[in-house]
Amino acid sequence: MKKKSNIEIKKSKKSIDIKSLMNMDLGSFKVKFFKKSSKINKLSTPQKKRRVVAFDMGSSTIKIVVGMYYKNDLTIDKYIKIQTPEDSIIDGEIKKEEELYLKLNQALMQNNIKAKDAICTTNSTLIINREILIPKVQEDEMDTVVRYEIQQYLPINLEDYILQVTILGEEESADENKRLNVRVIAYPEKIARGYYNLLLRLNLKPYALDVNYNAVNKFINHMGINSEFEYKSDDSVAFIDMGASSIDVNIYRNGQLDFTRIIKNGGNDIDEILLHRSGINTSEIQKFKKENINLNEDLDLVNTEVREVIDDWIEKIEKIIQFYKNRNIGNEVSSVIIFGGSSKIEGIESYMATKLGIKTKRKEISKIVFKSNDDGKPVDDFINVIGSVIRI
Repeated sequence: MKKKSNIEIKKSKKSIDIKSLMNMDLGSFKVKFFKKSSKINKLSTPQKKRRVVAFDMGSSTIKIVVGMYYKNDLTIDKYIKIQTPEDSIIDGEIKKEEELYLKLNQALMQNNIKAKDAICTTNSTLIINREILIPKVQEDEMDTVVRYEIQQYLPINLEDYILQVTILGEEESADENKRLNVRVIAYPEKIARGYYNLLLRLNLKPYALDVNYNAVNKFINHMGINSEFEYKSDDSVAFIDMGASSIDVNIYRNGQLDFTRIIKNGGNDIDEILLHRSGINTSEIQKFKKENINLNEDLDLVNTEVREVIDDWIEKIEKIIQFYKNRNIGNEVSSVIIFGGSSKIEGIESYMATKLGIKTKRKEISKIVFKSNDDGKPVDDFINVIGSVIRI
């Protein structure tokens, strides 16, 4: 696997260089960043020994770690989880900066975090991820060609997005001309700018902005997924992050992201049922779910309604997997790995396996593959943020 350079944040005297904030390291492919000057920029900064504070910015909880990635060694020193201020992050976008700033500033001080280089990872339905075919052209023409082609697929103003293009392979077309299969990721600049400004306000140095499915990709590759999850390297495996407001379905093959979709449902759907049906308050919901919800047992009214919600999730997951299979003939999803808050519901592994007809497991991730100040707790909830620390 070829190593790619880290891309550091650079703040010019005249303006913030938001483009340099993006550092997505998609697997072993060559990463290219497009500037508005229509040039492909090759950044080749050597890896530095750098301790970072990383944030997984969720709508319900924010996970924070302090760590370092240097010469293929990963060290995580602190694991912190805090509640996200209500409605301060919606679909990956900062909506209430002041409340978010106060909460994060308090967490940094209370946990005595001294690291100054900062990384944010998040996900959003506003982030566009597409594979397209373009004519094989010279490198200096690629920017123009990609921008033209992507506009044919998506009715968006490209000036409002940060574009990243990854070459996936080369194909012969019917007219015998060679074409490039490329992945285009368009990240809304307003979301990137929101995180950039927040980090500056926290007196941190914005180092990189990541996307959750890419962070997971780096995490599983670092762990050695073949031995950890027991599947063949060319199998397609779905990693499903079952969050509070969304369910991220990411399918990886050959150690690389092959397909991704977001379902705009999550644990909040169940919380609403419990609030209305059980008369419990918000602070007791998680405890109630752990003690009273079990998909393997005969269900009372509340449990029945919870099961109906999960059935809806599974139906949407099944449609995504089927779409992937139809789009990639011969690529069967061999197994499903679930993580995130809602993956902890008792009995959900076997329930999903039965419904999907695919081996499903919730794997407690060990820390043996990286150095850690071990608190004895599994790191399942920190997969995204730990992966974001890895810069390859």
